[in-house]
Amino acid sequence: MRVAICRALVPLSIAAAMLGAWSSADAGDVDPARDWPTYNRDLLGWRYNPGESAISRKNAGQLIEKWRFPARGSDLQIGVIHATPIVVNGEVYFGTATDPTFYKLGPDGKLLWSYRKPTRSGLAAKTIPAGEPAPSHDFRSATTREGIMTSALVAGDSVYFGDMGGWFYALDRQTGKERWKIDARSAEFPGAHPINLFFASPILADGKIITGGGALEQMISGGWLYRGSTGRGFLIALDPKEGRIAWKYDLGPKPERLNPPMVLKDYWGSHTFFYGPATSTIWSTPSYDAETQTLYFGTDVNTAPRRPTADNPHLHTPESCAIVALDVRTGKERWVSQIKPGDVWTSSMPAYNSVERRYKDQSIGDTPKIYTILVDKVPTKVIGFGCKDGGFYILRASDGKRIAQTPTYNGPPVFPLSPAPDCRMIALPSCIGGIQTGCATDGKSLFTNGIDALQLMTGESLMKSAIPPTGGRVVAIAPDARSERWRHERPKVASLGGPAPKPEFHDVGDPVASGLAIANGVVFFTTVASGKLMALDAESGGVLKEFPIGPVWSGPSVSRGRVYVGTGNTLFSPFDAEAFFPKKSTGELYSFGLPGEDEVDRMARPARP
Repeated sequence: MRVAICRALVPLSIAAAMLGAWSSADAGDVDPARDWPTYNRDLLGWRYNPGESAISRKNAGQLIEKWRFPARGSDLQIGVIHATPIVVNGEVYFGTATDPTFYKLGPDGKLLWSYRKPTRSGLAAKTIPAGEPAPSHDFRSATTREGIMTSALVAGDSVYFGDMGGWFYALDRQTGKERWKIDARSAEFPGAHPINLFFASPILADGKIITGGGALEQMISGGWLYRGSTGRGFLIALDPKEGRIAWKYDLGPKPERLNPPMVLKDYWGSHTFFYGPATSTIWSTPSYDAETQTLYFGTDVNTAPRRPTADNPHLHTPESCAIVALDVRTGKERWVSQIKPGDVWTSSMPAYNSVERRYKDQSIGDTPKIYTILVDKVPTKVIGFGCKDGGFYILRASDGKRIAQTPTYNGPPVFPLSPAPDCRMIALPSCIGGIQTGCATDGKSLFTNGIDALQLMTGESLMKSAIPPTGGRVVAIAPDARSERWRHERPKVASLGGPAPKPEFHDVGDPVASGLAIANGVVFFTTVASGKLMALDAESGGVLKEFPIGPVWSGPSVSRGRVYVGTGNTLFSPFDAEAFFPKKSTGELYSFGLPGEDEVDRMARPARP
């Protein structure tokens, strides 16, 4: 669906397109022009495949399902696929959030191997042979605790990924056998924490595996039942061969005991913190500029406050809701640019502070995209990224100085909106939106996703804050963020939820929460409420194709004339009573392509003797 747009300033032109993201030494046998070997496909964070030539805006409407895993009629069940699938040489790699398992499929969609995670009870890891079914148990009970919520990295002869149980793995690409693993909760891990996890997808930069995580304490801190709030987000560099730690960057100062404890009050009640300040998990997958040897990533909220002092009355630390630039060689800070100061928040607090007139949980999960624009007629390297406040921001890459941003909404969480928002606003602020993660660029336009869920978690009580999203969209803007090219507004979904115990909602918005994928003039993405895979014309925003695929959160990847996407959804709660989004505790991996034999079909043929 196309709607009229508000034209603003004339866009600045791209001065240089930086498409070289993988060196031969880093990538092994990865074809940088056609494969999708990591979450964003390249190190610049673009989510753009410049080598795709088979699928185009002229034929995307002819796409069909080529195969799915498990196959139709199969007795095999697998868990939810929440992250973008990885594709190299037609082979597909992905992990599951429920029934946590890591899979490798061949170009024909057949299982090559699967790796079932070792449990914390000390049971040995097990490699499941092709065709062996998963053990029978409740898939839902296995969600989130040790699930695989992120994409893998394929590099050389190994595949790397982390999980919600605090483990990070290197597996042999051919066999699926363990090469090494590390435990971020063990005493040997520097700054170990009992609920550490890995939440950022890994990349390979400067010969090191770079990944991030931390303790997801915002779900439990701030009350008498949990006296922790001692976690810090972290980024870590690992040796690819043995998993040795080259460096570890901890976000913010080390939490210390608050004596006496600090109590923060809001209209939901009192929140007690025994330690602070604490910083939440880094879930923004980093990008990397090889020219300057700089890593860029976004950060989450403060999950516990700092104690104010005479010279600094603030409760927050400058590293929260910020962009951080690090030297890839040492892990040392180059600069920190805070986007949303004052964001001290846990899930026991409302997502809107009526006294401060400030939305909370406005973190940055989107990868900073590295590119070049003209600033005052001078070619300038910048980073562009979305924020959960609904804005897209442009910073100068060298020092983090803000250059531009799209308009945001700062009024109270009531409808009609007051003050009326700027027509170029991309999304409303939200604790699960407005721009979640996975924006993309092809060097000509920036493509942003959006979730409107303004009133979720902002009501007078937690029980009265169960309000579903009201909108979703994809918006194409100029690379300098000063003008809009088009927007695709998602139609409302007539109803969600029901029957009991699920509440029933009507005229629900259709969020676009997944990572976008751009290839050969086509924009691919999934929709949460309607459960579709969409293809749009990158020039006009017109709809080219849509596939109903059921409950979904995964974003697509595009490689060698195929589009890959996983399904299933347990976010944000696996319980039936939470009906903001359709739920499904099992998933499928889909491969879509054009009719007839294609490159991937030929790759699936057995080799001649």
